[in-house]
Amino acid sequence: MLSENFVSVIMQVSITGAGLILAIYALVAPLSERIFKERAGKLNKKIQEFEELRGQITPESSGKEIQKLKELKMEIDGTKIFPRYLGIGVGATFLFYMLSLIMALGWLANSVNRTPENELFLMIPFLFANVLFMFVGFYTLIEVFKVMKKEFEEIKEKQKKIGKYTVS
Repeated sequence: MLSENFVSVIMQVSITGAGLILAIYALVAPLSERIFKERAGKLNKKIQEFEELRGQITPESSGKEIQKLKELKMEIDGTKIFPRYLGIGVGATFLFYMLSLIMALGWLANSVNRTPENELFLMIPFLFANVLFMFVGFYTLIEVFKVMKKEFEEIKEKQKKIGKYTVS
């Protein structure tokens, strides 16, 4: 059986996790235009690569070239849509944190229902929330890193052009 202290900790972590999910949106929102521009640039490169490869395909082409074309098409389709981790990923994570919070409250409020089955039912949304949070956080870090790196390179190039940055 779970202890009341442990369930209280689950509640605290769930509230904190839900807050961190909102913080991810607060972090990404100011960068969203730049993130989407970066994704649009990536999309344009993939489309250009797709068109070039498609122009090279002949009836005698190998299965490897056709497979590469299919992979490019999947990448293009995945880049054209709003990032799943920012939509479904964030929403599902927030939902699972809220479910684990509500279930923990129910567990604390009703001492008769503290059975191993109910405790497992409490732990499942908490586990899913934490796993999803790991993925959402990882993908958010990647997107923000790409934007920051691109901006850094742009600033470095501007500084080079005006002579305030030298490479040694």
